Amino acid sequence: VLNMVSVVMAVHRLDKYLDDAILSILNQTFTDFEFIIIANGPEADSLKKYIQKKFSDYRIKIITSTIPQLAYALNLGIDHAKHDLIARMDADDVAYPERLSRQIKFLEKNSLDMLGANLELINQDGENIGNRKLPVGNRINNILPYKNCFAHNTILIKKDILVRARGYNSGFNSEDYDLWLRLKKLGVRWDNLNENLLKYRIHQNASQRRLLGYAECSGYALREFILKKNFKNLSAFIFHFVKSLIRPDRSKSAG
Repeated sequence: VLNMVSVVMAVHRLDKYLDDAILSILNQTFTDFEFIIIANGPEADSLKKYIQKKFSDYRIKIITSTIPQLAYALNLGIDHAKHDLIARMDADDVAYPERLSRQIKFLEKNSLDMLGANLELINQDGENIGNRKLPVGNRINNILPYKNCFAHNTILIKKDILVRARGYNSGFNSEDYDLWLRLKKLGVRWDNLNENLLKYRIHQNASQRRLLGYAECSGYALREFILKKNFKNLSAFIFHFVKSLIRPDRSKSAG
């Protein structure tokens, strides 16, 4: 039974959202976890001091890195993780209290390697502005070449399959999508839990839908086509390439 969890969260700046993100993990109904926080970038040392002063919970373990890159920070956290399950969290979001409990039960019951969940969308003030429903079941593998089918900040995944995939590989805005494409080749068993388990904050500083992310996804799609030349991979590359040309460079939105 996989009943121990390492929650991994990277943080690169101190803002008004960080406390709520940390508290939402510390206040989980499931309590048997370690909380690995990777303070990264030029503010790493001051972030570590702030978190240590503000939160005295023994489950928190802080790692510092001067490299301000999410993929590197997450790999660092995963490498330090002691437990069999890794739960992802972002420093500006809020997990529902029952998030870990619900995901662990569902993952074990269905013999999965990885599990995501739906999102409640909130604005800068924490007000509800909508919901985001993710694909489930067989639709995930069918849609994945064209679209990211998981909310990265809701993921619960077995550490051993992350290690087999060599962790996060690249990307400034799309390191998660690259990982899903590589995990698919390993025959990962995955799904999304069809309920909201996290409040996903929409604000100006977030990186979704920036042009760099679309360019990266086009590169991943081209890689997949070169590795396996079939019509689906070709059409997926064309889809991503065209999207990178027509989508504006804008900050995170609810779409």
